[in-house]
Order: sequence, then structure tokens, then C-alpha cells
Amino acid sequence: MIPALPDGWRWEARDGLRLLVSTRFVDLHVVHAFTTRVGGTSHPPFDSLNLSRGVGDAPAAVAANRARVLEALGHVPDDHVDAAQVHGAEVAEAAVAHRGTTIDRADGLVARDPNVVLAVHCADCVPLLLADVRRGAVAALHTGWRGTAAGAAQAAVKALRDMYGSDPRDLIAAIGPAIGPCCYEVDAPVYDRFAPWPWRDRVFAPARPGHWRLDLWAANRCQLEAAGLSPGAIVSADLCTADHRAFFYSHRRDGKTGHMAALIAPPAR
Repeated sequence: MIPALPDGWRWEARDGLRLLVSTRFVDLHVVHAFTTRVGGTSHPPFDSLNLSRGVGDAPAAVAANRARVLEALGHVPDDHVDAAQVHGAEVAEAAVAHRGTTIDRADGLVARDPNVVLAVHCADCVPLLLADVRRGAVAALHTGWRGTAAGAAQAAVKALRDMYGSDPRDLIAAIGPAIGPCCYEVDAPVYDRFAPWPWRDRVFAPARPGHWRLDLWAANRCQLEAAGLSPGAIVSADLCTADHRAFFYSHRRDGKTGHMAALIAPPAR
């Protein structure tokens, strides 16, 4: 059964792929998608639309999967730019010169050239997309608990402001599928890393002794609102990757597995 979605989201079937999109981004003509594991060529345990080169999947399968997704978005494979994803809060700019490459030491990317497609890969961590249609700028961010504790979402907003003059009040944000608080239990060292954030108690719920359930969707929403985004400009799919085996990869659930992607291209000007 296809997972139900909250308002502001819809499923799309394109060329055999099952993609998740934000209707707000669609209405503003922002090319983007959150992929699922459906519609690719990879064999178990990466079946079938694995988009990560770093998990042990056959390189030819990953290349074919990436080509399918890029073509479904109206782009060619060489337009793809991804981040190395080091579980931090560094955000880098992607330009035409970066097409077809991975940008080192970054968990987030920003761009304003419509000839690039930004991509981040996740299998429980939060994929986050941002767009400023007024200035034609976008961002893609991978943020797990370490990146969230380090303020990665706020770093992405700051990068858009510093590089392109974006006003946070003009930004829209989409928080894609990630492991939910239903399935994500953490220990005291993780809880303590969030101590500087005034909203910590809003995103942690007590579990067994010395452990808490962490809501990464809510934590990233709190950061975006603190960075100046309107609450109404932020939509979250609220889909737990660990809960929906047929649609999403989950490292915590399966161990060796593939990765989905969140992709976005700056709007044509």
C-alpha cells in the first residue's frame, strides 16, 4: 500500500519511478523530487533504485539509476552534483564547473544555475530542500543527528542569504522522508549534544532509562523557523523510512542497504 501523505505533498509515477514531490514547489515550477527505492536496476540488498556509489552496489547499476532519475526530471546525468556528506554543517556552492562531480567536505549545496541538479543521498537522515524563487536559488541538505545538532539547516539558510541575498521570508522548505521518532531511539551523548538549542525538549521524548526518541523532522523545522522561515513555508512529509520497507531504504532497519536521493534544480530565469 502506498503511504498516505499530509497536505502539501503528492506521489508521482514517472517512467516506472515512484517519486515524492512538494506541491508548493511544483506550483512554483521548481524541478525537484524525493526518490523512493522503486523503479531501479540494483539487486538485493540495494533493490532497486539505489543512488549512492558508496554502499557497495554495482557502479553500472548506480549509474543507470541516476540516469533514470535525472531523465525523469528533464535533465541529463552530467547535470548531477552531490555532496560528500560528512555529517557536519558545511554548505558549499555548486556551479556549472561542478557538473558530474561530488563536492568534498559538504553536507549541503546551494546553486543558482539551472544547468545543475543538486543531490543529497539518505537512508534515515533528513533530506531537506530549500528554494528562493524570487532570486532563483536553491539548496539541498543532508542532515542526521550530528548535522542537526551542528545547525546544518540554519547553515543552509545562511548560505543562501550570504551568496545570493536571499531573505529567509522568501524561502520555502520541504523536509523529506527520514527515520521518525517512532523508530529513532538515542542515548545520553546524543541528547547532550542538543543542549544549546532552546527547543531541545520539544524534539526529544523519554524512552527507556537513559534513552530518548528523537524527532529529526521537528528539530529541523525548529531550526528553519529560528532562521526566519515562516512556519507556513515549511512542509514535512512525516514519512518514517524504517516503517515503510517497500518504499524506503533504512540503514537502522536493514544495515547494508541503498540510499534514496533528494534532488533540486534552480528554476530557469
